[in-house]
Amino acid sequence: MARSKQAKKTDTPKKSETSVAKSKPEAPLTSKVSNGTPYQLDPAQVERAATALIAHMKKHAQEKEEKASKKNLAADEDEPETSDAAIFLNLTTKQHVKDNNRLRPNKIALPHTIQPSEIRICLIVADPQREYKNIVAADAFPEDVRAKVHRVIGVDKLKKKYKTYETRRQLLAEYDLFLADDRVTDNLSKVLGSTFYKGKGKRPVPVTLSVQTPKDKDGKRKYVAKKPEDVAKEIESALSSTYVHLSPSATTSIRVGKLSQQPQQIQENIEAAVSAVVAKFVTNGWRNVRALHIKGPATMALPIWLADELWANEAQVLEEPWKPAPKEVGPSEKKRKWDAWEEELLDDDELAERREQFAAAKKSKAKDSAKDKESRSISKASRKKLKQDALKSVQTPLIA
Repeated sequence: MARSKQAKKTDTPKKSETSVAKSKPEAPLTSKVSNGTPYQLDPAQVERAATALIAHMKKHAQEKEEKASKKNLAADEDEPETSDAAIFLNLTTKQHVKDNNRLRPNKIALPHTIQPSEIRICLIVADPQREYKNIVAADAFPEDVRAKVHRVIGVDKLKKKYKTYETRRQLLAEYDLFLADDRVTDNLSKVLGSTFYKGKGKRPVPVTLSVQTPKDKDGKRKYVAKKPEDVAKEIESALSSTYVHLSPSATTSIRVGKLSQQPQQIQENIEAAVSAVVAKFVTNGWRNVRALHIKGPATMALPIWLADELWANEAQVLEEPWKPAPKEVGPSEKKRKWDAWEEELLDDDELAERREQFAAAKKSKAKDSAKDKESRSISKASRKKLKQDALKSVQTPLIA
């Protein structure tokens, strides 16, 4: 909807990051960048926000642990804490964004991985699966990557073994990350169903495991599996990336860090994610970005960048105050205007005769309506008489 230029004078703070120091509550949430284009992040501000968010999340986790009334006797005190809360980047746009390949997560490379060190990967491949099992088991395949790939399964076996909802739920819970050959990714939604695709957490991530050969004499191409070291690089690239699931809305959440990372690492991940998302997936780029926030799973969002304008295109701004659209003329209004135009063309005698006919028809219609109403109604006296006659017909009294 178009807006008036009077809306340009807003009290919204300039772009930048959040200043969350409790000792200075009067500090502004955001401040304008010192130099250059305003459509950029301030690294110092982003790092301060990440530092404050990590400190808050760790303090909250410690307080929650201290307030726990019962101690978990099954927990092993020698083992480190396995829970590592995620940190998200919330992107808010002025206009809706969408993704045509909505079932395929969009990969964004990060300088610091957000995946846990011990991760269980299920690799879904095109048939025959034995070829890729041999690749993973080859000597050229790195041992550290092989330790993370706990299963290699083909599409045919996936269809036969995991037909029911319960078996698919077990498969979903057994592994932390699902990687799929990009040749079969589009068909997996029918094979795995809503168990995997109703949420966005564990949708299979496409990886390129094969290359096309040049055309033969018949003009056909074949797919040849990559070398073991190249397949390992594809898996490592998937582990060092985050994934964007775009829905037709104005808000998108992207995982960019974890609680165990340093603020500088999170800041570098945020800059890489923002740069890639705005350039690849946001129409009109920075002009369409309204706000950027970071948050934890259960924390409030801290703003790191806010836009001055509420519109993405100057054509949406009017030089004069907004006016509502004119009311459309309905069928009854059109008929009334048509009748008035017809009456203008009639003579006085014809017009008088037409009005007499219209009045007579209206009077007849009202008379018929009154008769119909009278025939359907019954007077109070008649109703009382009918009731008395019904009581007289009873042989025995109703009350002894």
